[in-house]
Amino acid sequence: MVNKDEVSAGGEPGRLVLDSYGRLSQVPETGELEKIETQHADNRKVIGRVGGTLGLELSDGLSAWKRGVRRKGWETLLARVESGESDGCVVWHTDRLFRQPRDLEALIDLAENGYKVFSAHGARDLADPDDRFILRIEVAHAARSSDDTSRRLKRRFETFRSQGRETGGPRRFGFPGKDLTWVPAEGETKADRPEVSAELVERERQALRDAATLLLSEGGSGKKVADQWNAAGIHSVYGLEWIPATVVATLKRASLGGHLVHDGKIVGRLEGEPILDKRTYDRLQAFFAGRKRGRVPGLSYIGTGILRCGRCGSKLTGRKDQKRFYADGTPRSAYICARHRRGCGKIFVDRARVDAELLAFTVARLSDERQAARLASVVEQEGERLKAIAQEISEVETLQRSLSERLGRRKITLDAFDVANEPLAADLARLNAERETLSAGATAGPTEAQSSAELEAEWLGGDVAVRRAMLTKALGLDKLCVMPGDLSGRRVFDRTRLQVHDSEEFANVVAIWHAQRGNDRS
Repeated sequence: MVNKDEVSAGGEPGRLVLDSYGRLSQVPETGELEKIETQHADNRKVIGRVGGTLGLELSDGLSAWKRGVRRKGWETLLARVESGESDGCVVWHTDRLFRQPRDLEALIDLAENGYKVFSAHGARDLADPDDRFILRIEVAHAARSSDDTSRRLKRRFETFRSQGRETGGPRRFGFPGKDLTWVPAEGETKADRPEVSAELVERERQALRDAATLLLSEGGSGKKVADQWNAAGIHSVYGLEWIPATVVATLKRASLGGHLVHDGKIVGRLEGEPILDKRTYDRLQAFFAGRKRGRVPGLSYIGTGILRCGRCGSKLTGRKDQKRFYADGTPRSAYICARHRRGCGKIFVDRARVDAELLAFTVARLSDERQAARLASVVEQEGERLKAIAQEISEVETLQRSLSERLGRRKITLDAFDVANEPLAADLARLNAERETLSAGATAGPTEAQSSAELEAEWLGGDVAVRRAMLTKALGLDKLCVMPGDLSGRRVFDRTRLQVHDSEEFANVVAIWHAQRGNDRS
């Protein structure tokens, strides 16, 4: 006979190694969220009651109903079963473990080999055909309930959008909402998070209007806006200082013009007066659509914008240390992967030591006959691609001029123009970015091998711009990455941290980083 709190594969429980599994979800009787710590505490009582030994405490978030979401705790649980590290598990409630039919079937297969599942709430025996039948019905019902909830939420959000209401999410700059910089004091919880003041919202809205005016004026730029906002003590909704990229991203938002966007399309109007009037908003979006893409790298250092982070793939930037100096009296500096430019912030390497390696690398590559032959091939390929890009850009611009003429003659509305121009603007941005990347590549200068002495003299006699051009030419389509260093012991420069990757290898580096980052967030 199965105990009231047991979901087992049959047989008398012995001294079993049992994992505790919890998942953040609602209490079946009350609908309130049950903390994972509480679930594990109840599970430990069950483990003691059945005479087992606690293995690992595993948990996942509110994701069991989502088919495409990875559950790291669930995957670890299965891996431990298959490796023989555990004899079973204890769950707080069956729906913590079984939310999709495929999950239940995986456990049934394991149960046939003696795997045991106990529960603090529920009584089912996976070895009993009748209980398996009932469990299959319960899990199918749970999956159907999740699907129904998803449909209801979608309908509710569609209704909100049709009414000009937003569907949630964190507060955005210039809009009311919860204060994301608030830190709870002792005894406070997230439920106590206050709303931002109306004065702060109005200050942000005025800052956005001033920024639009500045950008549309001669010489306006995202950097100037960022500098002004930072100097005035105007921070992002998370309390961070502004950089040009975040300024531009904020000013591109359709909500500034009073638009509601869903899946990249305008689906309605927000309630109330928009932050920017229609004329200013339209001019601002036209300004962004017509500008050149990409940030021009600074020319202070040779490797800025060329060297890549070997961990996340971001471009490295330069940073001075005004408190430390080289032997010649100049301030020390380093190449870093900057967090404020969306990097991982984990790479830091001395600039002078790296620049010496860049000289050696450039001379070795450009004096190599094999590399010269490869460079000639790359130049030829780039030339052909640049011609094709120029043709595509010409076609896109012709279509845009035609659309503009039709709009000017009032043959089409502005909304129709926006719909037709959006994919053209996206194509134009992509093509311009590719053209700029190729134009900055190994296309200048001779493609035959040069002598080491000539190359070294050219490098030492040239300014930073000349050296950057030589380095870019030596790299061709490859990426020069600075890999993570050994943080143990005394810091010593390690030249092997500089590694060359081809396009495929570099793409793998970036893919691994994003996969790890996604796992950390899940």
